[in-house]
Amino acid sequence: MDGKQFKILIIILMIVASLSFAGYLLRYYQYSDSIDQEQNLENTLFYYNQEKSNLQDKIKIMETRIEVEKEGIIDIQTKISQREQSVSDLKEQINNYEKLIKYDMTVFITPDSDNIKSFANDINTNDPVQIYKFVRDEIKYVEDYLTYDYRFEYWQFPEETLRLRTGDCEDQAILLCTLFRAKGYGPDDVKVVFGLTSENTGHAWVELFHEGNWVVFDPTSSANEYIEKARYYSLINATYKGSFNDVYSEVMD
Repeated sequence: MDGKQFKILIIILMIVASLSFAGYLLRYYQYSDSIDQEQNLENTLFYYNQEKSNLQDKIKIMETRIEVEKEGIIDIQTKISQREQSVSDLKEQINNYEKLIKYDMTVFITPDSDNIKSFANDINTNDPVQIYKFVRDEIKYVEDYLTYDYRFEYWQFPEETLRLRTGDCEDQAILLCTLFRAKGYGPDDVKVVFGLTSENTGHAWVELFHEGNWVVFDPTSSANEYIEKARYYSLINATYKGSFNDVYSEVMD
């Protein structure tokens, strides 16, 4: 190989080396650019995740505030409902008081009371004798002055008699009449009657139009069933003084 050929070979090798180095530089910059892009993507993803976490925290805070506000609204609605019920109860008490002033005793028969309706539904019979026996057996006869030491005469509402499980003649009669009405007996067919006995003492009982006749249920007696009306009046020498249910009341002068 002469000197000219050797120079050519050297030049070729230098060109090859230069191309190889250029290729290496190109791949290096491409790899470096790829690393930079990957790092940018990781930074972007980290920022996104951080923003997502911040948004989730804000959402949780908002949800908590919404729940607190809902509870506040429910509390306000409950208070409003309680106030409305209190107003309704007061109006009913005023109405009852006005009726009592006028000697309107219909207020004592309460078949539409929620407590009475619930209790009546638990009595799984419409048989008047069985309903009568419940009052006779479950309500203990107690004079008013023993229950209410500051009153000589006090008429209990049916709910009071059920709660106390005690009452005198008119308390038991009022409860029995109310249960009959709650079980579907019409206002023309049942009433509380009060009057005087042979001993000139006040007494109360229930009269029911049953199987074509007026009969008497007296929960304070030991009778196992009803008594025919005329016979009952004869037994106690009753003098009629008045009667009532939830629809009408009558008081004799």
